[in-house]
Amino acid sequence: MGKIVFLELRLLRNSMIETYQIKQLEALGHKVEVWFLGSLFGVANIDINVAPEATQYLTIIQNLKHLKTKIGELEDEPILFSQLGLMYYYPILFKVVKSRKDIVWVGRLTNKVSLVTGTQQNILASIFGTVLFFKLYKPFSNLFMYAIQKIIRKYGKATKLKAYEPDYLMVSNRKLIPHNFPKEKVILTHADDYNIHLINKKVQVDSALEDAIVFLDQMIFYHPDFKDVKEEHENIESYYKSLNTFLNNISEKYNKTVVIAGHPESEKYPNYAQRFPGKQFVIGKSVALVRSSYLVVTHYSAAVNFATIYNKPVLLIESVLFARRERIIDAIKLVSSMLDAPIIKMESFDVTYLNLNTAPNYNEYREKYIKPSGTPDELSHPYVVKHILSKNESRAL
Repeated sequence: MGKIVFLELRLLRNSMIETYQIKQLEALGHKVEVWFLGSLFGVANIDINVAPEATQYLTIIQNLKHLKTKIGELEDEPILFSQLGLMYYYPILFKVVKSRKDIVWVGRLTNKVSLVTGTQQNILASIFGTVLFFKLYKPFSNLFMYAIQKIIRKYGKATKLKAYEPDYLMVSNRKLIPHNFPKEKVILTHADDYNIHLINKKVQVDSALEDAIVFLDQMIFYHPDFKDVKEEHENIESYYKSLNTFLNNISEKYNKTVVIAGHPESEKYPNYAQRFPGKQFVIGKSVALVRSSYLVVTHYSAAVNFATIYNKPVLLIESVLFARRERIIDAIKLVSSMLDAPIIKMESFDVTYLNLNTAPNYNEYREKYIKPSGTPDELSHPYVVKHILSKNESRAL
């Protein structure tokens, strides 16, 4: 039974490598490793502290020679997982990985709602930005291979040339499947948020927190993702004062407790929970809180996906302080359009006029972004491994 290897450019909190998928693969008898490639291309530095669960599985790939050595040391018929784009951006990896014919590369393609908005870029500027951001010139030969592969993917059908392809494509939406990719090599799975739902099925919250109004906090004025949103101290104080007033009003209207689903980043700020006086502040249980909630309130947190899994009504809130922040406003509007969820301005809206749809229909959204119909209720990577091994066994008979 070959080893399972995950190729990663970045190690992030709550990423796939911190889920129970690795442990389940081990329970099925597989040896598992995580190879970190960020240092290899200079894209990201390793920070074990943000991915502590990865430590025992982790190998930091220092250079291409090291990678070639590791590839050569693998047992027969290993399975390597990576994002599809990893080997599209770094075709030099493909050359190294596929130097062994028995290695099975599974390319993963996930359909996600992009909440990054902004003005459209010139195509040449976009390509140049990609080259610089991913440092595709390390080594320089990779840049030429990247350009050639990009041309082949676009015009290969006419020229009869074939681009580098994964042995299997792991995809979360049928519409993402390239029209010329062999259908027998496609494995349909669900998105990571559904995996997180499966992992947290048995996690419960205190009964006092059930049937509550859950606010998915994004730490708009603290989180490093929002460095451009930092304002004067007076504006920050005004934001939290208005937010708490709104949450108190909606709590009174529905006679429900308000619970704050704290962002993991809040652990870096010991006094942050004091921003929400009189409210329970809970970190690490967003999934369970949403599952048992009465209503989910947020600006545009990605955790709103769990509301669609559990069919919970969603209320999106704007602030007058976001007026000059086009990125935030556009993201809120996008989530609203995708979920058919109402948007209200927290400083001025009279909640007595709020009329919630307590039976939302997220079927189309779930099918497109969370869980396509027909996918099994099991963690996606162990499912894919079992699928590949069963195919190999069938061929051997």
